[in-house]
Amino acid sequence: MIDVVIPAHKKDLATLEYAIDGIRKNIADVRRIIVVSKEKYTDKAEWFDEALYPFSYSEISDLVGGENVGWNLQQLLKLYAVLVIPDISENVLVVDADTVFYRKVKFFEEGLPLYNLGKDKNLDRDNFYQNTLDHIKKILPEITEKFPQKFENISGICHHMLFQKHIIEDLFSKVEANSNNNDPFYKIFLKTAKSSFGVAEYNLYFYFLISCHPNEYKIRILRYKNTSKFHPLLERLRRKYHYCSYHSYMR
Repeated sequence: MIDVVIPAHKKDLATLEYAIDGIRKNIADVRRIIVVSKEKYTDKAEWFDEALYPFSYSEISDLVGGENVGWNLQQLLKLYAVLVIPDISENVLVVDADTVFYRKVKFFEEGLPLYNLGKDKNLDRDNFYQNTLDHIKKILPEITEKFPQKFENISGICHHMLFQKHIIEDLFSKVEANSNNNDPFYKIFLKTAKSSFGVAEYNLYFYFLISCHPNEYKIRILRYKNTSKFHPLLERLRRKYHYCSYHSYMR
């Protein structure tokens, strides 16, 4: 079974309940849907208070110099969910709150978790991608040392990610062991970034998975669209996609 976690902010209220409905209708083997946020935004799912995590907005602000704090907080809420939320499944599907599923999707096949690939092109010329790749190299060189050549210039950022507890525990322990101090994972994650916008949680997990656990996943491609325009009356036009992500930054 899968538990679904949706980190949310007030800016996501236009899409949040549609995201929940899409998950319930279209994703196979879902047990719980949990919204992680500062306050409760919906009665359609469980709520988990982000204040119960082992870090806070103010601490992250101090670590990243007060810039892009929300961006960094959201990434850590996703990475730590499988370790922090009580009675959560070994398999946690994190879905961005602006992402709505329109077609049936499964996340396991023959016992292996299934992953989609990002649509971004020309990553070798993309500053964000290169900065986040440098960050991954710094916190755990083993990832890029073992990186499969067939995934060069391919991103795993596609607005959702299936996290598994044993993979997260292995990632955290190896990053902490690679560090020269006794900091917990989240401090290493933040302190090592080139800038406050220089981390990518989905790529960190995906690249660790394909490099260090090469026999524990399968790739299957889903059709999706990044867009700014969300309106319930337009949903029928989106049903040719497995899901759409309605990004506030594109509006």
